[in-house]
Amino acid sequence: MPPERKSRLAPAGPVHEDEVELGSISGVFGVRGEVRLHLHNRDSSLLDDGREVVLITPEGRFRATLRTRPGAGKRVLGVIDGIEDRDEAEALIGATFTVPLADLPEPDDDEYYLDEVVGMSVCTGEKVHGRVVEVHTTGPVEVFELDTGAYLPSTGDHILAIDRVARVIEVAEGAVHEV
Repeated sequence: MPPERKSRLAPAGPVHEDEVELGSISGVFGVRGEVRLHLHNRDSSLLDDGREVVLITPEGRFRATLRTRPGAGKRVLGVIDGIEDRDEAEALIGATFTVPLADLPEPDDDEYYLDEVVGMSVCTGEKVHGRVVEVHTTGPVEVFELDTGAYLPSTGDHILAIDRVARVIEVAEGAVHEV
């Protein structure tokens, strides 16, 4: 049996409320430790030049520098400082990675960060449908799960406005799907 490998990643401190998840490691690429990434915002250039992130794995939280690069087709690949072979990269499959909210650029008026909507009230006029408790990334459309068990697809025809200060999502009539 081969000796157990020790991680080259530095431990990170406890979870902070202001951390924003940017994505996860979905696979490996090649034999030099590169990883395939699932990014919540594929168009973001935040990691292009490398940035310190917190990798969250079942074994704990680790600080690492992650840099993205284009892959074949629509793939996004990542290089993590200190991860130098396929075995080390495979151990990170499924890990998520976060950055402090303060490191992110301020979104435009018609944009928002997915983490921001958790806890927001969802309303149609005066009717309150509930609060967002989870965001499900289902491919091209995120779906907001409400504390009432209802679901809200995050498409432009469903969401009329998001007030980031008042923490309210105004939705079209019939947009919330009761289960």
